[in-house]
Formats: sequence, C-alpha cells, structure tokens
Amino acid sequence: MLYFQRLKSKILLTIRIDMKKLIYLVLLLTLFSSLAVFAQQKPVTIILLRHAEKLPDGKDPELSPKGLEFAQRLAKIFAENKVNAAYTTHYKRTMETITPLAALSRLKFIIYDPAKIDQLVKMLGTRGGQTVLIAGHSNTVNTIHNALFNNTKMQPLGEDEYRKVFIITYYPGDPSKSTSLKLDLN
Repeated sequence: MLYFQRLKSKILLTIRIDMKKLIYLVLLLTLFSSLAVFAQQKPVTIILLRHAEKLPDGKDPELSPKGLEFAQRLAKIFAENKVNAAYTTHYKRTMETITPLAALSRLKFIIYDPAKIDQLVKMLGTRGGQTVLIAGHSNTVNTIHNALFNNTKMQPLGEDEYRKVFIITYYPGDPSKSTSLKLDLN
C-alpha cells in the first residue's frame, strides 16, 4: 500500500510539473503572437506626391527642365530619410520625378497600376515600420490618399497643381489613427 501511495505522489508531482511547463509554454506562445501582432501594427510612413512639371506634348511626356529641377530638389529634401521602397506608375514623368531619390536610396521601382489602387494599399500594408515613396498623377494622388483613409473625400489635384507632397503616417490595421500632412514645395 505504501508503494502505491508513493507512486501516486510521484505521478501527481509529475503532472504538476508538466502543468507548469504547459502554462509556461502557453504564456510564451501568447507573448510571441502578441509581438507578431505588434510588429504588424507599426505604421508605414508614406511620401505621396504628384509627378513634377511635364513637357506639354505627347501621350507619355518627359519632365520639363523645371520638373527635372524639382526632382533633384526632392532628392535633396528627403535624402536623409531612409526610403525603403519607391512606387511609381509606368509613365516617364512619374519615374523621372522619383529617379534621383530612388538612386540615392539604391531602390528599384515597384510599378503599380493606377487603376488598381486597392492592390497598392494592400502592398503598403505589408511595409510596417518602413518609409515608402509613391509618385502619382493629378487624378490618382487623391484616390490613393482616400483609399488610405477609408475613402475620405480629397479632390483631385488641378492640372496645373504641382509640388504638393503628402507625408502620411498610415496604420494598416486601423486607418482611423492615420495622419496626413500636406506640404506645398513651391
């Protein structure tokens, strides 16, 4: 009988130790999953801008001398910021606008389709803790801005409205916490 009591005590002690290990394991898993969620909730800093001034002719015009000058100025303004990605449409004017800054940051362009802004927003949602540059057009800068802020009602930029830059702190998990600062770099 004494033998069975000792055996029972050992079994109960083993079960208690195993329960402690199980509790520690559950706590560790909870901590790691919380850290993963926290990492995903880091905001994305977005530098959103319209391409610089373009030449007046052609379907896909290049930048004018004034536009090329502004592209260089942008690179100087944002040179000290670590830019992790550069998004542009396939048009020359958007690519030329961000080429100097992308070159300083050693970035390859990521081409996005201006007709599929939802896909762009999904891509941005994966860039928590990073700074990204997006070049758009008079009728897409507002669309991107509105999509980031759950369809706010920013109007398109005017055809002659250049040098407007939006610095956006975007929270993919909770866009209501996102903020936007409009800069006029004229």
